Amino acid sequence: MSAKSTNSGFCALCGHRATKTTMMAHVEACVAAHDEIGQPQPLVVVRFAAVGSPRYWLIIEAKADAQLGHVDALLRQLWLECCGHMSAFRVGRRELAMTTAVAIAFARAASKVDYEYDFGSTTALTGELVGKRHGSIGRASVRLLARNEPLVWPCVDCKNPATVVCPFCLDSDDGLFCDAHADVHEHVSEEVYLPVVNSPRMGVCGYTG
Repeated sequence: MSAKSTNSGFCALCGHRATKTTMMAHVEACVAAHDEIGQPQPLVVVRFAAVGSPRYWLIIEAKADAQLGHVDALLRQLWLECCGHMSAFRVGRRELAMTTAVAIAFARAASKVDYEYDFGSTTALTGELVGKRHGSIGRASVRLLARNEPLVWPCVDCKNPATVVCPFCLDSDDGLFCDAHADVHEHVSEEVYLPVVNSPRMGVCGYTG
């Protein structure tokens, strides 16, 4: 499957559109204007990207003492949760406890942490430390700063934007359809098709976004 090429995303704080490479510069200038009233504290900025599909990316900000479990909850909410599968953060082969502080997990500049959701039909991500600052994000432990804009997948029959995906044909070039052509596929069924969504888990398990 191939989507129309895009490397852009949007700021979750103000809606500004920028490329993946220039978004960090925007975020650095934008975050302070969207801080909450309160005592500034150490914050950690991390960018996650899907392994094998780097056009799916998120930039999040977490309190330095927030736990990886808080990051896990946000990743599930934004990208992953379908059936309550298990997940894990790892550095190399070493699994990190969900109680590990984010600042400890991402202790060094450009340090990377691997993440997996669902150990059967796995969705794999890589997180990378991209910044640190002092600020106040209120009561939340983590918040979304920016993410990739939705990829546009063409229907295999007419090349218009696809709206559904056949999970049986996920790895082929004939599994994406617009509404008009969804009923001509050999696996046609409302119970089989899954929606096209802005997530690296699109078409996997029962994920609907």
